[in-house]
Order: sequence, then structure tokens, then C-alpha cells
Amino acid sequence: MLQLLGRLHILVLHLPIGFLVLAFLMELAARRSHQALRPAVGFSLFWGMVSAVVAAGLGYLLSLDGSYDAELLDWHKWLGIATAVLSVVLYFLYKKSEGQTANLPVFALMMAALAGTGHYGGSLTHGSDFLLGGETAAVAAPLALAFTDETPVFEGLVLPVLKDKCGNCHNPNKRKGKLVVLTKEDLLKGGENGPVISVEKPETSTLLKTIHLPLADDEHMPPKGKKQLTEPEKQLLDWWLKSGAPFDKTVAAAAMPAALRSALAASAPANASLLDGLQLKPVSDDELKKLRSEGMQVFPLAAGSPFLQALFSGKKDLTAEQLKKLKPVADNIVELNLASSSVDDAMLAALKDLPHLNRLYLAQTAITDKGLTHLDGLQFLEYLNLYQTKVTDAGLAQLQALPKLRSLYLWQTGVTADGLAKFASQKPGILLDNGIKNDSIFGAVELRAPVIKASKELFNDTVQVTLEAGFAKVNIHYTTDGKEPDSTSALYKGPFTISASGEVKAVSNLAGWTTSPVAAKTFVKVRHKPTAVTLAEPPNERYKADGEKSLIDFQRGGDSFRSGKWLGWEGQNCVATLDLGKVTDISKVTAGCFEDTGGWIFFPKGMRVFTSTDGKSFKKVKEATYPIAKTTTRPGSKIFMENFASTQARYVKVEVLSALKNPSWHPNKGEPCWVFVDEILVE
Repeated sequence: MLQLLGRLHILVLHLPIGFLVLAFLMELAARRSHQALRPAVGFSLFWGMVSAVVAAGLGYLLSLDGSYDAELLDWHKWLGIATAVLSVVLYFLYKKSEGQTANLPVFALMMAALAGTGHYGGSLTHGSDFLLGGETAAVAAPLALAFTDETPVFEGLVLPVLKDKCGNCHNPNKRKGKLVVLTKEDLLKGGENGPVISVEKPETSTLLKTIHLPLADDEHMPPKGKKQLTEPEKQLLDWWLKSGAPFDKTVAAAAMPAALRSALAASAPANASLLDGLQLKPVSDDELKKLRSEGMQVFPLAAGSPFLQALFSGKKDLTAEQLKKLKPVADNIVELNLASSSVDDAMLAALKDLPHLNRLYLAQTAITDKGLTHLDGLQFLEYLNLYQTKVTDAGLAQLQALPKLRSLYLWQTGVTADGLAKFASQKPGILLDNGIKNDSIFGAVELRAPVIKASKELFNDTVQVTLEAGFAKVNIHYTTDGKEPDSTSALYKGPFTISASGEVKAVSNLAGWTTSPVAAKTFVKVRHKPTAVTLAEPPNERYKADGEKSLIDFQRGGDSFRSGKWLGWEGQNCVATLDLGKVTDISKVTAGCFEDTGGWIFFPKGMRVFTSTDGKSFKKVKEATYPIAKTTTRPGSKIFMENFASTQARYVKVEVLSALKNPSWHPNKGEPCWVFVDEILVE
């Protein structure tokens, strides 16, 4: 219902534009010679105010959909709210003046907010060049592409991607370019420019060409400002087309490469369910009514859903024959509740007829280790509750064969702490609930890395650092000299202060758990304020921040390369020469860089440092190399720090060396890549 209301925003949003603009024009006219228009100003202001408030409310509901570019959405949302608030203020100021005049400064401010709202709203729906133009973020939103060997490649993987990223413009109701992409027949037919896929020569397919074009290219699909394909989704379409576009094969039959399987699995949201990629034919209401008339409590999970739940909890007279009655709808049953029923080990043999069973409740039943053998082959089973059963460590070991099991509840069973720890070590990522006996809920057996927090990464005097584990009783050990921390390193007991440049590293550990990955953050003490900086080559026009001075303003670029604080070079190195104003001792250089491999941005492959006292004759004092990402990485920033022997210098030339081209594993291998830099500091 909220989503439906939110979509009404599209209908209502034009009303405040019309009323408020009309009120503004009439107010200007009334201030000159058309006094007769004065009463109409109040009428337009009132309905402009009402419609602006309604539009803002509906717009907020629509924003919860989550399918819009976050940065554009924030600007549109807050400017829209500002417009609504200012319209209310303006109307009551007008009423206070008894309809004699409207407050012109507030009116002008509201019109500016209205214009900004319209610009960002247009950019959200029509692309980033709409109205005022300019580069915008490309949303790469992953789908929950959960799948098994039996998932149809086209129906279960390719089609959901096409629907999500292309379906808004290429559907039976819109047909942009006379193209629809929602069926096999539509794809083979193509649009006004002919077929978009070629089975005979897949590399010539328009579909492949357009998704791999640079985002700035007018032919790139989806258009910039729209939801973009993730790298794994591009790899999926590449493989599918180059495999002959198999429309009817399963993942196993089409021999999907292991690397692609891993990439798709890693890109899916953590809470994605296997059911998200499952296509089932709904069961008729008549069939369900027939089952219920026979005492079978079978219901859809939700109205209109093809997924069914069968409920037998508390049924003490349950028989094997009753479970066999589920066979006509077995494909659709994804949830089976047998808790506190008379089910026994032998009766669980009926589960082999439920291929898509996703959640199974066996709490407080007579089930033993023997009964768990019947769970073999349940590739969709993600949730299993064995509370107060006679399951032991031996039965737990049998559950290793369940490939997708995520949540297992074992309170008051015969499972020991050692058995639980062993199982967790072999099934990383699973949620194991052993009840209150161990005073914990076991998540991933490997602890999460601590979070390193501080008010700033660049400081003049000192900075206070806080470490958080997000988990009770976890010990955090840390170092401040860049060394790898372990259980012998300093134990974190509270916020600590650092007064020199260095890298803080921390790990979490707890008895019975695997030590977490290392968290690291570099802090830089600012000692020299350069008086000037020159660049060998200017940054790209789209990513120039405030020019070369952005490299020495002591301001980090933030968590997005579109923040307006990063300088970016495409297919070039960043070469900057800093003037310290006087000859002084230096021994360290740092450079802040950004990586977003999906956006063709890589951390540098190296850094070279040269010094000079006169700005003419330079000597190399440091050269370092860094590894280039070997797979898709999460976007983020990092400070690269290089030490060298203390030397006298006034001028420091720093070369931040770009990889120059996308590596061979990248979907757009060989194309020019980017290097992004936000700050270069000298100590």
C-alpha cells in the first residue's frame, strides 16, 4: 500500500509547480500594475502549499523503493521538503499581511528550491543530462541472484537482470526504440535497429556492445543516472551470449564457470534467499481448498505468491500418509512446520518429495540423528530448527551435506560445544543458535574485523581513536606502528591517542572463534603546509575538485569519487610538485587514493618521490610498487605512505602511478582506467 501511494507522487508533483509558479508570477504582476491579481495570489499559494506537502510526503514513500541513485535522491528529497516547508511559511506570512503582499525574499528562496527539486527529480527519471546537465552517479544495484544447479539460466538469472536494469524502458507498455526484453521472442525479434542479440556471432550483439561502453558514451546502456549493471551481471550476460544464448538449459547443463558462480554469489545481498531466483507455477485455489478439506493446512506465503507453507505444528496424530498427500503441490512447498508434532525419523522420508523446501521446523519432536539422513538432497533448505530434539554431534555432521543451510537452531539438543565449534569451522557464515547455555549466538565462525573510528585521519597535534567490535566479550588487540596485530599485541581497553603518523591495525578474537581479519586505517600528522602545488597534467574536467589546491587543503575526498573533492586522471599518472616555501628536512610522503573497480578506478600501481632545493634539479629518494586488484573490490579510499632517508628539500615531486589500463580480468580489459587522488602530504 505504501508503494502504491508513493507512485502517486508522479501524478501530484506537477500541482505545486503549477500553483507556486503561477502565484509567483501573479505576485510580481500585482507589485507593478495588475492589482486585481492580488486576491488570486493567496488562492494559488494555498493550493501550492497543500500540494507541495502532499507531494513531499508521497515522494518520501516512493524513495523507500530503493531503486534510485542515492546521491541524486538525497538532493531531490531534501530540496522537495525545503520547498514544502517554505511554501507553508510563505502562505502564513501572506495571511499575516492580510493578503496585502507576499514576502518576496522567502518567495524567491522557495522558487530556487523548487527549481533545484525539479532538476534533481528530472535527473532521477530522465538521466543525468536532463535540465541542467552534468555527470551523475551510476547506480550499480545487485539483484538477489540466488541459484542452484537446477535453476534455469535464462528464466532464473538472465531474465531477472534484464527486467531490473532494462525493463523500465523496454517493456510492452513503453517499448523504447520499439524494443522489449522480457521474453525470448522479444529478444530474438529486437527493436527498430534490428536484433539485439546474435547467437551466431555473440560478440557482435548490440546488447553486449552497449553495456560495455563507457558510462559517458551516449550509447551506453542503461543510460547514466539509471540503475547500472553490476560487474557480475555483465559477466553473466557475456557468458550467456557467448555460450550460444541457452534459453532452456539449467545452470548445470549450461556448464556455468566456477568463477562466474562465485562472482554472482558474492554480489548477492547477504539476506538474499534462494527463493528469489525460483520460478514456480502457482497452485490453483481449487487445489488448495481440496487439500484443506482433507485436513491439510496448506496456505500461500503471501497473497498471489506461488510459494506454499504446510502447517502441522502441535498435531499429535500426524501420519506418514498425511504427509504423502502433499505430493500434488510438493514443488511449491517452501515451508514445513512439524514442530511439537508426532513426526518421527521414518516419516521424514516424505521430505524427498519436497525439492524446494526452504524452512523446516522440527522443534520438540522425536527426531534423532537417523532422521536427518532424509534431509540429503534438499538444496534449497536454508533454515532448520531442531530445538529440544535428540540430535547429537553425529547428526550435526550429516548436515554438512546441506549446501545452502544458513540458520540452525540447536538449543537443548545433544550437540556439544566441541561439535558445534567443529561444525561452524566447516560451514563459515552459518548462524548457529545454541540457546542460552553458551550465552551467545554463533554467527560466522570468523569474527568480523573491528571498526576503527576517529574524528579525522589528518591531524595537527593528536587524534583520539576508538575501536569497536560490535560483539560482547570480544577482545580487540591493536598496533599503531603498522605491524600485524595478534593476541600478544596491546589489548584495547578504551579510546587511545596517537600523536604521530602511522597505521593503526586491529583484530578481534574470542575463545572458540577464528580471529577476525585485520582492520587498518592510516593517520597522518600534518607537519608542512605547502605554499603551492603544480600539476604536470591537469585532472579530467569531470573530476577536478577545486583544482590542484585540493591536493594540499588537508580535506579527505570522502567515500564517493563523486563527492567533488577527488581529482581524477584517466589513462594518466598524477604528477604533482609541492613547494614547501623553504628548505626543510623531510622523510615521508603520503597520498590519499580511491578505488572502485566497477567504475574503472584502481589504486595506484606505485609511487615515486623526487626532491629538490631549487625546483630545477630533482633526485629520486623513493620508489614503491603496489599490487593491482585481481578481482572486483568494494569502493573505498586508502592512504599510501612512503618513508625514506631524511633529506633537505623545498620542492617535492610525487608521481602517483596509475595502472593506465583495466587489467585482463576486468570486463573492459585494456580500456583506459582511472587513478583518483585527494591529498598529498609531506613530513
